[in-house]
Amino acid sequence: MARPPFGSPEWLANFKEIVRTSKTTKEAVARLGYAHPSVVYYHLKKFDIERPRVWDERPSLREFMQRKIPAIIIPTTTGRRWVAGLTQGEGCIQARFYTRYNVTRLNIDVSMADPEPVFKFSDYVGLSRPSKPVKNHDWKPNWHKNVSGLRAFRVLKEIRQFLLGEKLKEAERALAFFAPYGTHSGCYGNRDIWPTPEFPWRTKRRGPWPGHIEATFSTSPLTLSAGPALESRALSNRSNLNLRWGVPDVIIPETDDRVWVGALFQGEGCTQTHYVKVSDSTTIDLAVRMTDPEPVFRFADLCGLSRPQRARKRPEGLQPIWATSVSGLRAVRVLREILPFLVGEKRREVERAFEVFDTNGYYRGRIFPIDVWPPEEFPLRRRRYYAPKSSDKG
Repeated sequence: MARPPFGSPEWLANFKEIVRTSKTTKEAVARLGYAHPSVVYYHLKKFDIERPRVWDERPSLREFMQRKIPAIIIPTTTGRRWVAGLTQGEGCIQARFYTRYNVTRLNIDVSMADPEPVFKFSDYVGLSRPSKPVKNHDWKPNWHKNVSGLRAFRVLKEIRQFLLGEKLKEAERALAFFAPYGTHSGCYGNRDIWPTPEFPWRTKRRGPWPGHIEATFSTSPLTLSAGPALESRALSNRSNLNLRWGVPDVIIPETDDRVWVGALFQGEGCTQTHYVKVSDSTTIDLAVRMTDPEPVFRFADLCGLSRPQRARKRPEGLQPIWATSVSGLRAVRVLREILPFLVGEKRREVERAFEVFDTNGYYRGRIFPIDVWPPEEFPLRRRRYYAPKSSDKG
């Protein structure tokens, strides 16, 4: 069939019909009898005709770009648990729109001041390690790694069973929305996929929304721990500490659970000290604080502690935070069990704690965190750079 002469009403109607019914640019060019796609693009712009979205999908290109993405990204259960634990604390599941292709892609982002966990995360998900940190306002630069598209979809699918609380809800929503290739046609923002009323803990700063009710969770029965207050005072007879405190020799018996606790502690845990005046002793503490209660509950269960009963209030505009801590002998044993799964500065902090505190997790006398972990040796314990005093410079 001959092409109608250019400029005639028949030509424009025929052009619009061919553009509408063609699945690719190449097909439209062939049906119109042009020598190059640029002629089609010229007419689309001249007559203000919207380019069909199906032309941007390019399934052959998608298959070509995805050919190197393996069907299984993280083959071992240990790796999946570690990635899940780090994602639970420091990972962010989000969407990113690409204007050129009119498509929204799934992204898993991990950002930390310590590069070693980010390097390990990169190794597990099969990507190259970042070569340099990213500036972070007045704070220390962050090391950042992003997993996108089909790879992110498969990683999320593999670690889903090890996620908890709101992060699990976010993952399930993402898997349903971005199935099966980790992309979704059109422009969508994070709040379109994860609306605030359903996912209130995605940001730290947020006031109450209509219909919001602050949740209060009931505590589980007391398990093995007598609590930090009792532990810090029971120093008179150290030979019977295990019997008196009920601290088992093995706190976390399963290796997979140690992996998860280690990865969560890598991102959200803090090693610190607590002084007890009545006994003039300082104990080592492991603290985990998060806005989502479920990971904190799981951490408490695995460490043999009672779950926190309520969230701690914070300044106006910040979400309440759930916190739990392990102290003394129990803390030492937990640290020894998760040490093989720690990396970077967090591992160095734990090793230094073993040098300073005794085998029961105590130090006779008063000692501050800055004495155990000096800023010059452990600069990543603080968000901003440590400026030494003139007296420290010698």
